[in-house]
Amino acid sequence: MMLLAKATTGDDGRAGAWAADLATTLAPFWAGGGFDLLLSVPDQGGAGSTRRQGLVRAVRAFVEERREGIQRSHRAGAPGLTTVGDLTALTDALLAGLYRSAEAVAAARFGERGAGCALVALGGYGRRELCPASDVDILFLYEGEVGRTMHALVHFLLHLLWDVGFTVGHAVRTLKDCRRMAEEDLRSRTSMMEARFLAGEPALFEGLRGVVGGAMARRKAQEYIRAKLAEQAVRHEKYGGSLYLQEPHIKEGVGGLRDAHTALWVAAAQHPVADLADLATWGMLGREEVSGYRAAMDFLLRARVELHYLAETRSDVLLFPLQVPAAANLGFTDDGAARGVERFMQTYYLHARTIQQVSARVVDRCTGTPSRVGTRLRQLMGRDLGDGFTEIGREIQVLPRHQELFAEDPVRLLKAFWYVQQTGFALGQAARDLIRANLHRIDDAVRRSNRALGFFLAILRERTGVARILRQMHESGVLAAYIPEWGKLTCLVQHDLYHRYTVDVHTLLALEHLEGLDRAETTHAEEFRAIAADLARPEVLKLAVLLHDIGKGEGRGHVPVGRRLAVQVLERMGVPQEEVAEVEFLVANHLVMAHLSQRRDLSDERMVLAFARRVKTIPLLQMLYLLTYLDIRAVGPEVWTEWKGALLWELYVKTHTILTRGIAEGVDDAARAAQVRATLVRELQAEFPATTVQAHLDKAPVRYLLTTAAARVAQHLRLIQQVEAGSEVALQWAAYPMAGHSEVAVCAYGKPGRFARIVGTLTANGMNILSAAIYTLSDGLVIRRFQVDDGRGSAIGDQAAWARFGADLDRVLRDEVDVRAMLLARHREVLRRPAYKGAAPPPTRVEFDNVVSETHTVLDVRTADRLGLLYVISSVLSDLHLDLSLAKITTEADQAVDVFYVTEPDGSKVPEGPRMEEIRRRLTEAISEGIG
Repeated sequence: MMLLAKATTGDDGRAGAWAADLATTLAPFWAGGGFDLLLSVPDQGGAGSTRRQGLVRAVRAFVEERREGIQRSHRAGAPGLTTVGDLTALTDALLAGLYRSAEAVAAARFGERGAGCALVALGGYGRRELCPASDVDILFLYEGEVGRTMHALVHFLLHLLWDVGFTVGHAVRTLKDCRRMAEEDLRSRTSMMEARFLAGEPALFEGLRGVVGGAMARRKAQEYIRAKLAEQAVRHEKYGGSLYLQEPHIKEGVGGLRDAHTALWVAAAQHPVADLADLATWGMLGREEVSGYRAAMDFLLRARVELHYLAETRSDVLLFPLQVPAAANLGFTDDGAARGVERFMQTYYLHARTIQQVSARVVDRCTGTPSRVGTRLRQLMGRDLGDGFTEIGREIQVLPRHQELFAEDPVRLLKAFWYVQQTGFALGQAARDLIRANLHRIDDAVRRSNRALGFFLAILRERTGVARILRQMHESGVLAAYIPEWGKLTCLVQHDLYHRYTVDVHTLLALEHLEGLDRAETTHAEEFRAIAADLARPEVLKLAVLLHDIGKGEGRGHVPVGRRLAVQVLERMGVPQEEVAEVEFLVANHLVMAHLSQRRDLSDERMVLAFARRVKTIPLLQMLYLLTYLDIRAVGPEVWTEWKGALLWELYVKTHTILTRGIAEGVDDAARAAQVRATLVRELQAEFPATTVQAHLDKAPVRYLLTTAAARVAQHLRLIQQVEAGSEVALQWAAYPMAGHSEVAVCAYGKPGRFARIVGTLTANGMNILSAAIYTLSDGLVIRRFQVDDGRGSAIGDQAAWARFGADLDRVLRDEVDVRAMLLARHREVLRRPAYKGAAPPPTRVEFDNVVSETHTVLDVRTADRLGLLYVISSVLSDLHLDLSLAKITTEADQAVDVFYVTEPDGSKVPEGPRMEEIRRRLTEAISEGIG
């Protein structure tokens, strides 16, 4: 049984030429008999060994020269099926040529008729899918006793192949052995299903075909199919369970080549399938489906071939660092709309999706077809649902007499999924096929139909099952037909380690998280649930989630493009203008709350006030808050943290308060600071004299008064007392497990570089810094407040860990220990690792903003994340004599996005021009050099 034989055969002309070239190459070595070559090995010495070494060199040169030609053809754009066919044909020519010539020499020497065996290709080699680093699996098939000719032949062929550089999997079996293996071992049976004759006795190979056919008798075939499908389920789980993994396994993963093989094995267990085209002959696929299936397999094989060439070994995982060079070598170049690697990965996912879906259809049609009588009985027992749909066996089917239901009313293509949602029944395979065949009926008239909108909104208004139904609509093509702009998101990739999923999967996952709020266990889950339950029109939020990234289908600058496209889509549908405006706002601002909460000073009331003016209403704030949460959650499994949740909640609460109370005007910071000062003196008088509190507040900057609660002021006063009593440094920490972080206040006199030293000491002790606030008093004391976690999103509550940090910090600030040396000593191995997992690290970007804050320059640094980065940056800021008031640290996978609020020594903002360029240059150089 030769699966894919016709589809994967290489150039027959080249194969013939290769066979002739090989005969010419071998002729000098067989001259005079050449029997010494059959039994000698290179390390035995003697003339035979020397001649054999020459043979190995000649055969290796023959193979390498032709493989280089095949690689050149591949890089020039040869189809994957052609390349693996050529590699197979070259190996065929080599093995068959060596076999025949060696058999003739050995038979003549021993006086035997021949070897009495057949040389057979198995597995992927048998399928003619040989990739550059694939194993060459062969079988020496014989009957009776092993003669001297066969023994010499097997010895010679295997050792020569190994010495030339092939990885050979081999077996020596009789037909009886094969029969037993076919009945007892699933893998052996499958491998023999793909057996292909190479050389020797054809009658033995025909006997093998009979053995495999006997093992596929009706009852045994069903057992085989069940076993292969169970094997596939285990394989999928082992290799990630998703088609859309960031580093997919081309062969074994979901939608990989093995899924196509499994479908073909299942089909071959029931029908004489020898080629993809036979799937159409036997009614398992249509001609267009076969064409798409072959194109998908061709692309995956081409990608697999390229991986083998890049890695120079058997490599079937599309690793992140290999994706850029693989894309370039396969002809995917950057253009104005997208990077070449992103178009390459999108193409990969589209083809893998085709393999997944078409393979599932083949399996379903092989395993789910009842007898004609059974089909008729099931139809008679079916329940009419209306519109031509019938429920049969908890599946929604379309009976033969209703095959024109979509031609009669194309809106039923959407209504079918409303039935699925309302009944809980799945669409049967035949109904899904009919939907796909009628997608062209969703034209602009349907897209503008009020009835179509009604059913679409009815689906969105349901409390549960929305994401599931939209996913089915997406997989069937209905969603892209109804919203063509959304169709461009299918399998769309953003090539970075932060965005774990394709854009379409990310969007549907965000909707799943919305439905899953009842099960969410984050700190703010109750607030999310309450806000979601309070929405008057939840379908508006769901439309915003569905469309929030729609602009990415058009390339760069997805937010303004997405805003325009969202309006275009909704107005075409006929959505009321008020709701169009709300979705437009949400799409236009879906990144704003994450940006402000994670990268800006939330104590800056002017900034929060400006945001409140932008939002205007509480319902819009509520939906934007939920959309921001859902968007972050759906980026990847570890992207959402309790720290991000706390920041987002703080911005939400402050904005909600302003919108509830109204936007106040005309109250300046000095007036509010005077009110706060009087309040703090009154609240702390039980522990501290009013004069002590008043003196402390007089020394503090206005920002300290406006952002520091009474409890923290009391804490700081206690730390100041310790320093004034002679301590080099005083600190106090507290853990907040529910919020996912700890907080430590550090009090010491200000000296150049001290902030960097504290940062370095925290880092050396394994503490991940999330933010830092610095308050410099007029007498030289500096209060620094850090929020940290353990690097995994959890608070640090270990008393011993904080004691070690305190002891280390005391020694560092007394100049007894160099903090850089401490970092290197404790984390040398980590610091030696590459800072970036990708093919090349992203360039460091340093940007300045003199607008968002009235008093500070905001410095944004984006670069590859690495241990000690904040220490390096803060050291440079100190060397440049910049005063730091606030730092906020965000990590996006392998990239750091660090924000610093700075001023010049005189309190002014950083001036534009040479000063900014100097800061940018010094930071870029220092980050490039790192610590070690």
